[in-house]
Amino acid sequence: MFFDPGAWPPSPGGFDPPPPEPRLNAAQERVLLRLIGLLLFALFVGPLAGASLIDVAIAVTRAIF
Repeated sequence: MFFDPGAWPPSPGGFDPPPPEPRLNAAQERVLLRLIGLLLFALFVGPLAGASLIDVAIAVTRAIF
């Protein structure tokens, strides 16, 4: 990049920064928090449910054979 000391102050039609990203409204925030809560719940309960299904499968195969 080069420095041009004659370029200050910038021209009126010069570079405008991009507008900020839009924020979430209250309803979108609530949905996002519920989704995060559901995923955290599944993170902790999922392995337990998987282990119990494996236990059921083992019990069924022992009962059959």
